[in-house]
Amino acid sequence: MKAPEVVQRYAGTLLDAAAETQVFAPVRQDVERLIATLDASAELVSFLTDRLIGEDVKSRVIEQLFAGKMQDLTLNFLLLLARRRRVGLLPEVLNTCMELFAERAGIIIAEVRSAVELDEAQAENLRARLAAYTGKEIRLRTRIDKKVRGGLIAQVGDTVFDGSLATHLQRLHRQLAGT
Repeated sequence: MKAPEVVQRYAGTLLDAAAETQVFAPVRQDVERLIATLDASAELVSFLTDRLIGEDVKSRVIEQLFAGKMQDLTLNFLLLLARRRRVGLLPEVLNTCMELFAERAGIIIAEVRSAVELDEAQAENLRARLAAYTGKEIRLRTRIDKKVRGGLIAQVGDTVFDGSLATHLQRLHRQLAGT
């Protein structure tokens, strides 16, 4: 899943600044905690993405919530997003940061959609097969998708592995029809 260019630029800027100031690992932890915070608080996401709330109010709230709890670089980055009226992009920027962290560590994130949640053995088997295919370490990001009636669909970069029941039935239908 390719993020918009502006999201890529902001995420890349944060990672470059973290590497330059040698706080790469702490900034990564900040990003992970911010993602967890946003996932746990729909109200915070709603506040940050509300276009009617001014950047000065958002900056004050960000400062009150996060000052002293994260790297100064990460806090300054959040305040920069608020000043530039881009804080509404924060969830996308943080997710793109995590993808870039993983990419720089040689890890590829595979997006997996399935009808039901994968158990540990299934997830590990899938991870191992995708790792063998790509030759790189794979981290799975799974989600349940009710549109997938059975099986799963995995995306690694631009490559899609469609093991869904609907696709298998379509192939069987084509074989039986002789086309």
